[in-house]
Amino acid sequence: MGLFDKFFKTKKMQYEIIKDENGKHQIGGEIPQDFTIPNNEFLAGFQYLGFIDNSDPVFSWLPFRVNLIHPIYTDEYFVFLDYSNPNSPTIIEPMDTTSSTSAFDEIDKNSKIIWEGVKVSLEEKEEIDEFESIGICGHPDWLQEAEIPKCPKSGKSMRFLCQLGSFSDIEATFSNVEPTKGMEEYFQKLNFWCDGNLYIFIEPTTKTMCYTMQNT
Repeated sequence: MGLFDKFFKTKKMQYEIIKDENGKHQIGGEIPQDFTIPNNEFLAGFQYLGFIDNSDPVFSWLPFRVNLIHPIYTDEYFVFLDYSNPNSPTIIEPMDTTSSTSAFDEIDKNSKIIWEGVKVSLEEKEEIDEFESIGICGHPDWLQEAEIPKCPKSGKSMRFLCQLGSFSDIEATFSNVEPTKGMEEYFQKLNFWCDGNLYIFIEPTTKTMCYTMQNT
């Protein structure tokens, strides 16, 4: 086997998250009735970001369908959640959510934003333009340096699940936030730190999730 063949044999698959009304996965939407958001004091709380379904062969390694949540309007760099009960995760880190801060002056602990539920599927591609994409699976495209989190339970490197971007045009269906002039777009459409990406990891054996953001 030549070097050319070895390169393509070992090259990691990358998939674009695309809108598909028959897709197995969903970005945004209402919180499922059987899913409980962890008790917290984050500014604006957790936003429900949809789910990744392990019935998709790409995610057959997942132990369960994963409901995605994150306090996207806070300044929290890493959020670790324990999904031992997949329908009722608990917070591992940060331990003190009352001291959360935000770059958005408009929000407080009573703020609430809900995003439209968009069915999606995965499409394998050689190149993905993240400025035109909902998100990416397979392996991450880091905006800054690579930061693979370690599981706080096992110490193992966590496995990449997906990343979601700020240019998907997924709109808010509900918001009680009154944005200041010039800040409207950050509450009208799903975004992460204005122009960033949310990177989501899991350690399947300990059922621990990590959410981290980067922006340019």
